Amino acid sequence: MAEVSKQIGAVGLDEKGEPIVKEPIFVHLTSYRDSKFLDIRKYYKDGEEWKPTKKGIALHNDQLNKLLETLRNNEDEIKAWLAEG
Repeated sequence: MAEVSKQIGAVGLDEKGEPIVKEPIFVHLTSYRDSKFLDIRKYYKDGEEWKPTKKGIALHNDQLNKLLETLRNNEDEIKAWLAEG
């Protein structure tokens, strides 16, 4: 399997694609060595090019499912915690 990386989203960019935070988060579907991942990683701009930092996580399917379950099961508590300021 050839390595693949497809961006499916970004957090921290305005409508024009300019950063509104120091290190926006990019979400990619990636493959590496016959494995597929959801990669969530901070990026920085080097001139006109976005480059990944080491700050991020690549999740296998089972890890993503567990994370989504944890977030769903604790959504109210997470939102309340974050709203406290």
